[in-house]
Amino acid sequence: MAKSTQTTVAVLPGDNVTERIPLSSKLGTGLRYDAASQQVYATLAGWLSQQSKNTYFVQVNLSRYRPHAEDRVVGIVEDRMGQDGNGGDYYRVNIGASHLAILSNLSFEGATKRNKPHLQVGQVVYARVSSLNEGLLEPSLSCLLGPHDAGMPRKDWMTSEGCYGELKGGNLIRISTGLARQLLQPDNVVLQELAAAKIEFEVAIGVNGFVWLNSTLSEYTIVIQNAIRNSQVMTDAQIRAMVKSLIYTAKKKLQQDRDAMEE
Repeated sequence: MAKSTQTTVAVLPGDNVTERIPLSSKLGTGLRYDAASQQVYATLAGWLSQQSKNTYFVQVNLSRYRPHAEDRVVGIVEDRMGQDGNGGDYYRVNIGASHLAILSNLSFEGATKRNKPHLQVGQVVYARVSSLNEGLLEPSLSCLLGPHDAGMPRKDWMTSEGCYGELKGGNLIRISTGLARQLLQPDNVVLQELAAAKIEFEVAIGVNGFVWLNSTLSEYTIVIQNAIRNSQVMTDAQIRAMVKSLIYTAKKKLQQDRDAMEE
């Protein structure tokens, strides 16, 4: 996925943005093409953004997530609903939307009636929105590879190495959906700087604004949380300086603690 380039103008629902989007461009979330007038209009309030060379969308900064098919999300298991009629169980999952989502424990790679995950309340999962269930309120989730996952290796759910599945341990934070989409860009500066600092950590980012973090040390987890949250209101240069400062302070404190223990 290419970098999302935010324009200098905000858009509101109904704004004509035809002149800002090249012909033959693909339209993403928040944009609508009117065939009668051959014009492109915004359907959401936000910033007109470019994703790859010919895809445009409206980037919004919502606290409440609006599900879309094939979105990759991080969710929290709320409760078990009952059997799904196929030998599995349905679970309600909080994805930060107006309604809970539904996930079957047979919707995991390699899951069978006899060999399937038994999710617990509070368990964190990484999944995709498989359908919006027209006529129903709850979207459906799946931890099976989907149509947008070409090239991803299929790993049995028991290996904990698959693209989707349970996220064990770690910490969960919630950020705006706009910041979540920024973090998902491959050249995101804050994640690049954290990786360059050579601290061990894992991260799963949902477009719904839920971010799961796991690190070898709690001090590093706090650094990562602060760096991500602070990055939303900073320039690239400020982000680089901020991450370096946070890492330096954390490593200095850890070294002081080690020295104190040796005395």
